[in-house]
Amino acid sequence: MRSRRAQRGATLVIGLVMLVLLTLLGMSAFNTGTSYFRVIGNMQYQAEAASAAQAALDQVLSRGSYFTDPTTAPTSIGVDINGDGNADYTVALTQPCLLSSVSVLNAELSDAVADDRKCKGTAGGKNTGVMGQNPGGGASECARVTWRVTATVADSFTRASAQITEGTTVRMDRAVADAYKNDSTRRCAS
Repeated sequence: MRSRRAQRGATLVIGLVMLVLLTLLGMSAFNTGTSYFRVIGNMQYQAEAASAAQAALDQVLSRGSYFTDPTTAPTSIGVDINGDGNADYTVALTQPCLLSSVSVLNAELSDAVADDRKCKGTAGGKNTGVMGQNPGGGASECARVTWRVTATVADSFTRASAQITEGTTVRMDRAVADAYKNDSTRRCAS
């Protein structure tokens, strides 16, 4: 009879130990799941911030008028990611800066293209009679100008941030391009 009484207490202790172990295992699984949920949420916020920056850049780069007068480019744009009509992210934009400016040669232009004819000017393609001269080799009235814009998003609520830099090349009047090229405030720092 003594051994039977001793066994009753041991079963209770083993049952309690197993219950504590199962509780700890459940809490560990819950914490791991919560951590993964936070990581996935942060990745989603980061992807949304990058999408907002890209959308703002697309909006600026699609407007060629910003490059003929960079001071008209917006310094910030509100972007609606979820389509509810309210701006979810505010994207800060740098003013477009000049990366490079290269004159378009007359030899690169075609009389069949209206935009090319605008670049030829009055002297383009004329033969001066000098032997060995390439009549279309001189610089036209246009230049290929490469601009750079940077979009930055920093959301204080989600702490998501993104910075995207893109460039685009546009054709513009060579005199204007040369003026921008000679203006150190319009050139990119590096």
